[in-house]
Amino acid sequence: MCKILVPVDGSEESEKAIEQAVRLAKLEPGKLIFMYVVNIQQAAISVHLCQEIIDSLTEEGNRILGEIKESLPEGLECETVLDVGIPYEKIVDYAKDNAIDLIVMGSRGLSLVEGILMGSVSRNVLEQAPCSVLIAK
Repeated sequence: MCKILVPVDGSEESEKAIEQAVRLAKLEPGKLIFMYVVNIQQAAISVHLCQEIIDSLTEEGNRILGEIKESLPEGLECETVLDVGIPYEKIVDYAKDNAIDLIVMGSRGLSLVEGILMGSVSRNVLEQAPCSVLIAK
């Protein structure tokens, strides 16, 4: 059984990755794993607001994952994972720890500023992943 990890963030590029992953899962029986990472770098703006921001981002992540799960075609095996940390690190670690066969992700997420300042999540995953990575555009 092929295990496909699909990191999501609610962006249009993330939606394209979901579509590609669903197509692949229909071709070869496998398990889709949708992952949302609450980005602690976004929450680190203020120590006082940090927990409030993490709670808000966690709520948003759970909403996104729930909508994805509800919208999938019947018969596809799927699971959802929500984690807190630096997105590319959490994605790569999950792939390593769970024998993921393929990561399907969007080329760009919601935060353009983050991409400029800290490097692209997709680029870092592509460079460090223990498996193949499909970047959906």
